[in-house]
Amino acid sequence: AAFVLGGCASGPDVRADYDRSADFGKYRTYGFVAQAGTDDGDARSLVTLMLQNAAAQQMEARGYQRADNPDLVVNFKGQLEEKVDVESTPAPYFGAGWGYGGWYGAPYGGWGATEVTTRRYNVGTLVLDIVDREKRQVVYQGVISGVVTKEMQQNRQEAITRAVGHLYEQYPF
Repeated sequence: AAFVLGGCASGPDVRADYDRSADFGKYRTYGFVAQAGTDDGDARSLVTLMLQNAAAQQMEARGYQRADNPDLVVNFKGQLEEKVDVESTPAPYFGAGWGYGGWYGAPYGGWGATEVTTRRYNVGTLVLDIVDREKRQVVYQGVISGVVTKEMQQNRQEAITRAVGHLYEQYPF
């Protein structure tokens, strides 16, 4: 369950970095790792297939060709975790009481009980690694994280395609 974010109100948090000593001009082909970090056991997960389809579109849009013996290898890792926010707010209290001059019924305000609000939500994190296959070294890494809504979970392919697109927006080559 490692899919992430398309559009939160504030937008996902995207961070990326690349190896400045790598010669990106020499890379012409790409492929995917045999066992992706988003796979479960020996089977290729549906999420992995969706991630790879989205990455293939991005790589090919940048002029890379898919190959069996590629220059660059693409891998994904992901995590989906439930978070809980608990917020305590004093609830206002207004009622009758002894008022100004001793008259009963003058409005007095104050604080009564406490209102507690609990909010549960999912946060997804997706990591994209692009590895120089020959050197076995990461040359680009992008990380995207943010709240994963029910709508995103229901439209996984669309959410994954947008998340991968955000990661490639940071890809400098």
